[in-house]
Amino acid sequence: MKILIQKLTTLVCAAIAFATMQSLAQAANLSDQDKKFLTSYEKIHVALAADDLASAKAAATELDDSGSDIAKANSLKDARTGFEKLSARAKTTAAGQSGYHVAHCPMLNKDWVQTSTTISNPYGGKGMVGCGEIQK
Repeated sequence: MKILIQKLTTLVCAAIAFATMQSLAQAANLSDQDKKFLTSYEKIHVALAADDLASAKAAATELDDSGSDIAKANSLKDARTGFEKLSARAKTTAAGQSGYHVAHCPMLNKDWVQTSTTISNPYGGKGMVGCGEIQK
């Protein structure tokens, strides 16, 4: 019985190790398109946290159609609505990547991805720049 338990434990540990290695290998393989997206997304994030609509719009043009809502925005509110759509994609793209953190603002109930561990809330801008917490 002890041998069977040891073999099962070894098998489970090997399966966990294999799954971990496989997910790390997948996480390390961002496409050039994904890297470009995350770079432009970060520029938009920084601009919105600083209430800088012009810079957010300029960075959004780097994203072609996926950034069009922000590029055409007439207000920070509209740009932030467009950013929320991009954030869903950013969370998926950055999942498992080192150097990317998912943050959450409990007051606005919004998530975003950022590269710093210091909160920089793009939804609240200068007035709420520190509101939020790192989730992942």
